[in-house]
Amino acid sequence: MRKLSIILATVFIFGMLMSACGKNGNDTGSATSQSSESAKETGKVSEIPIKLWIYPMMNGINGDGTGNPDDWAKEYARKFKEQYPQANISVELLDWAGGTEKIDVGVAAGSPPDLVYTINNFGGVTKYGKMGVLEPIDEFLTQADWDDYSDAVEGAIKYKDQTYMWPWLKMVSAVAVNMDLFKERNATDLLPTSKELRDWSFDEFLKAAQATTFSRSGGNKPDVYGTVVWGKDAPFYMYLNGLTNGGNIVNPAFDQTAITDKAFADGLQFTIDLANKHKVAPPGGAGISAMNAKEMFLNQQIAMMPDAPFLLEEVKKAPKPFEIAFVAPPHGEGQETAAWNNVGGFIVFKQKEEEKKKLVMEFARFITNAENSKIVKQIGTFPARNSSGNLYSDDPVMTYFDALSNYGNSVFSRAFGLVSVGDWEKEIQAILTGGKTVGESLDTLDKLIMEKLQ
Repeated sequence: MRKLSIILATVFIFGMLMSACGKNGNDTGSATSQSSESAKETGKVSEIPIKLWIYPMMNGINGDGTGNPDDWAKEYARKFKEQYPQANISVELLDWAGGTEKIDVGVAAGSPPDLVYTINNFGGVTKYGKMGVLEPIDEFLTQADWDDYSDAVEGAIKYKDQTYMWPWLKMVSAVAVNMDLFKERNATDLLPTSKELRDWSFDEFLKAAQATTFSRSGGNKPDVYGTVVWGKDAPFYMYLNGLTNGGNIVNPAFDQTAITDKAFADGLQFTIDLANKHKVAPPGGAGISAMNAKEMFLNQQIAMMPDAPFLLEEVKKAPKPFEIAFVAPPHGEGQETAAWNNVGGFIVFKQKEEEKKKLVMEFARFITNAENSKIVKQIGTFPARNSSGNLYSDDPVMTYFDALSNYGNSVFSRAFGLVSVGDWEKEIQAILTGGKTVGESLDTLDKLIMEKLQ
């Protein structure tokens, strides 16, 4: 994990909680259910310890901000125990700055948690699936479960031909637009806001960025830019155009790199050209951080930037609030819309006893069922299950993001977990400063990714 401020931007995505109870069982849990009923009848319970590790995402039993950061998880445990008296669930909070490292230490020591929350770009499904330390959950998923997940969600929960994550939430980002700046420049007609998905091409995006790059003070150099390209923190945004141009970091089977393919390279080149060739982004991008970019956006120094829906609330608190809209990321000629998305959920580490494995799986199902998943609204994300419904029917902004989430590419977000944030940053910085070409940086990343895939 890097700086906490940036983590929170990505972590917003990772958020996870839940309150409502209700059990969506299946045949694989029947033995566990019978064991629970027997225990209730005899009054004798042989407890089965379950270790749940989570991150501090929100406070309170219902995620309303009142209480402690582990209250919600303890409430899960309490309600689950009402149905399964043998479940003795302990909850441990991970730190955002060192949580993944602690899991790694537990795995190396042979004492990982039974159940832990993870998110796509942490790379947990891929890393631990490859190591063989996770329990596949395929036998516990019904056809009704698969029918309840979108393609974007399904792509996030597998490693090769096995499924490892119980999906719980999903999130997506778009391009935030300062409508006041576009109105000032009489350029609102250049935006794709009249389209249902608000999608547009690289060329259309460039024209909009050029129209909103200007000097408000009348000087020789712009003091307002159409967009921003940065080199520090949240690098996935800067590589996204490789995806929207029809490329990807790895192949769908996750056994070969694809990052050096022409489609990905050309998409990344478009990003670099926005700053270095077309000059529609502030100079010195290699030294600009994601937080710097957000500050410039809030100060109305840039007209467009990629971000998540919570930016809307920050704009309301800006020095001079302004009208904001969201549109889809631009895509290459002839390509379909694609978006950065993340899927969060729970992975189960290897179990020695069959009865305990079934109980842990039942707890994971309990957390992620359609009703309990609705709590993710508290953190501005979307349930992974379609049957949870549209939680934002009265909110047009979130309804749009929900629709855009169906165009997310989970292979792209999963692949980011293969390489450290520092390596992604180092290569984008080298390109922006002219130290390397796009091809040279992608060759370097290709080697790093292949080492992880082998």
